[in-house]
Amino acid sequence: MTRISDDTIEEIRSGTDIVDLISEYVQLSKRGKNWFGLCPFHEENSPSFSVSEDKQLFHCFGCGASGNAITFMMDMENRSFIDSILKLGSRIGMELEASTNDAQTTKTSSNQQMLKAYTLAANFYSHLLLNTIEGEKALEYLENRGFTRDQIEQYEIGWSPVQSDALSSLLTRQGFDLKEMETAGLCFQKEDGSGYFDRFRGRIMFPIQDDNGMTIAFSGRRLEDSSSDAKYINSPETPIFEKSKVLFNFHRARLNVRKSGKVILFEGFMDTIAADRGGIGNTVAVMGTALSSHHIVKLKRMAKKVVICCDGDSAGWGAAKRFADSLIDSGMDVLVATLPDRMDPDDFIAQQGVDAFTEKILDQPLSYISFVAAYYRRDKNLSIDHDIKQYVHEVFNELAHRCSPIEKDLLIQQLHSETHASKESLGQEFTKSIARKAKQTRVADPVEESRSVSLTSATANRTETDRAEQLLLAHLLMDADLFEEKRAELQDLFVRDDVIKIFFKLAAFYEQYDLPNYQRFAEMLEDRQLKKIVMEAILTERSQEHTGQEVEDCIRHLKRNQLKRLIEQKQHESKEAEKKNDLLKAMELATEVIQLVRSLKVL
Repeated sequence: MTRISDDTIEEIRSGTDIVDLISEYVQLSKRGKNWFGLCPFHEENSPSFSVSEDKQLFHCFGCGASGNAITFMMDMENRSFIDSILKLGSRIGMELEASTNDAQTTKTSSNQQMLKAYTLAANFYSHLLLNTIEGEKALEYLENRGFTRDQIEQYEIGWSPVQSDALSSLLTRQGFDLKEMETAGLCFQKEDGSGYFDRFRGRIMFPIQDDNGMTIAFSGRRLEDSSSDAKYINSPETPIFEKSKVLFNFHRARLNVRKSGKVILFEGFMDTIAADRGGIGNTVAVMGTALSSHHIVKLKRMAKKVVICCDGDSAGWGAAKRFADSLIDSGMDVLVATLPDRMDPDDFIAQQGVDAFTEKILDQPLSYISFVAAYYRRDKNLSIDHDIKQYVHEVFNELAHRCSPIEKDLLIQQLHSETHASKESLGQEFTKSIARKAKQTRVADPVEESRSVSLTSATANRTETDRAEQLLLAHLLMDADLFEEKRAELQDLFVRDDVIKIFFKLAAFYEQYDLPNYQRFAEMLEDRQLKKIVMEAILTERSQEHTGQEVEDCIRHLKRNQLKRLIEQKQHESKEAEKKNDLLKAMELATEVIQLVRSLKVL
């Protein structure tokens, strides 16, 4: 395993601004001295994830996740300590090399092998498209669709040859296990077991990347529209590619989304490429027709507002409705940009240009409520009484429990204009819809209620002793001399087992390092609970002017707590002695209690 010096680790840590780093993954806004956002480590609707700029630490008050820039990288991208150091070093211009053993360990990882294979395949396909006679026809097709060579290279578009084993042979020559490559979705084994052939043949290849820009899958488009084959063939789900966790273009769009405060969501990756080529840089797409909880968490980390833009056909309206419902329920601000019938964003941009797409489609979205009304109005004839009743019922059933008073008035006004039903009758129907929904949801979710009660109890159960231990631990983490001075006095005073473990680990740390370094100390803790307690302590507000007095107050409280516990113990022992008629023992214990009470009074 690589050995990186402590000085180098410290240089990388101090050279990394934790707010800048975390802002690449989480949408942060400043409140007071700290920055807040939605925690990337658990799902939540209200921001409880705090980043301290002066301390260079993060802490989630919801799930307890905490740490510094290095541990954030470890947890966020599931990297080892060394790998996180290497990535952060590269981020600030320090190129470090892993040792042979460490590189070999990574090389044997199945997932790493798959990532390497996909990188090789993407480069291979790109070379064939741009530099060979075989790729000329596909290159001409893309150029006719408006792609420049720079854009083709930017999106790493390629061409898979017609030859059945072109990629498989290359992978074999490069030492890859084709059985593993079959699992990765790059090839198939022949039915007779005599060899392998490529999954993608004779197709324009569009790489699909993960959040870090690593190719993890492909979508291959047939070149001839008259072919009986499927227009697109996608990679299957693999250990490195799960559709429910991937948003196409996420790695490119992330910073643009944070700058604009808005993300545009498409249902097709070609729509995203078309918009991105035109300078609309805050777009992503799902890989399929489902919007998962993983997708929603990613979107919420980037922005508060989402504009949904799906195809103009019936299937597109249905997808937009599902997306909108899920996102509105998650607490996001939702707008829906609709397209003319049977057009998709890619076609619209190709025919009318990106400026027209921006002005006519993206800049004129419907609110969620207006979209839902438009969704149910599509197949209705509002000159027919039956259709009017059904339309009003469907809209109110969907929206009554989601409307604010102002939105209610606007909705009733809209339906009044469309159907010519009186506002009074619409208001009555609205009230009935609320009553029906309330009846359906009258029974509260006992799990959620229990979770809420549990969280409230956990907060309320923090004692003065807990706070004294936390504050004292914070001072000890910041001052090695203080630790050495108070070490003997404190080793029997702490109450919580976790804090006692931290105290002795800190003692060992100070024996190895002369100077305090709470960042390094936290990184060395393997137990997440201990690390959480350390980070909570560091984030505790401490007195800068009256440090000595604050420390003594904490120690005095812990000593009083120790005496109280001892008094209770002696009182219990005295009562037990009386029960056994051991009066002498009972009197001795009673005397000890009196002396301890006197000590408590003067402390």
